[in-house]
Amino acid sequence: MKPALILLNGYYDLRHLEFYKQQLTWGLANNYPLICADGGIRLFHSLNQIYNDTQFLPNVLIGDLDSFEETSTTEDIKRLEASGTHIVREWVGQVDKDYTDGQLAVAYAIEECECQQIIIYGGLPRPHEYETDHFLGNLKLSAFGFRQFSDRCASVETRHHPLAYEAEMRDVFQTIHFVVSELRLERKNDGLQRVSLIAEHANVFVERSENLRWDVSGLRIDPDMAPDLPSTLRNEFAAGADWATIFLAKASHPVYVVHNWYEM
Repeated sequence: MKPALILLNGYYDLRHLEFYKQQLTWGLANNYPLICADGGIRLFHSLNQIYNDTQFLPNVLIGDLDSFEETSTTEDIKRLEASGTHIVREWVGQVDKDYTDGQLAVAYAIEECECQQIIIYGGLPRPHEYETDHFLGNLKLSAFGFRQFSDRCASVETRHHPLAYEAEMRDVFQTIHFVVSELRLERKNDGLQRVSLIAEHANVFVERSENLRWDVSGLRIDPDMAPDLPSTLRNEFAAGADWATIFLAKASHPVYVVHNWYEM
């Protein structure tokens, strides 16, 4: 499974820079593509100002660069290129393009880097700025990547099957998984591990689950709040469990699984 780390022009909790440092260090150590969507480059600037032991740079910078250029210059772009970052220049300044910067980054990861797993950072809305539209659009990037990956599997000679695709949106205390087949969740700390299943399509069928407080095996999850079917499931790890798993039936559509371990 080859992942790409995608850094969006969104919210990063800079109180927890160590989390982002660990994530990017992990990506660099494994030669996973680090792809910035426009203003996501600001995270690299923040890390490089605080940490001197490693110079963090993306492998790819993609998008129209309108957000990047708000605080940068052509010379900054040239310095990035000289340091080894690939600037996808055909999109620079193309504000009337059909895809968002996030879509461009996901498509690049799948088509050019041949990745099977998409890990998104900076997807949550900035506090107090009412960016619900951005968050919902960012959440849809996982499904967009699934369509791109499925199309690639159908059109290009590859040993991969669409169900090999994985996607998630990671933050300091939460990960939102886009599950097309199965998922294993690991305990993150000693506190409550919340798990919510949220369907976007009507035919989401859970074949079985393990180590959840309320077993969801055999359940169909309905997105439209049908009176006899659950539309969303708030759950949690079983007492003492270090992990939990969810398996979808073969005919099931994907489902979002939100794993939250934040403690007040």
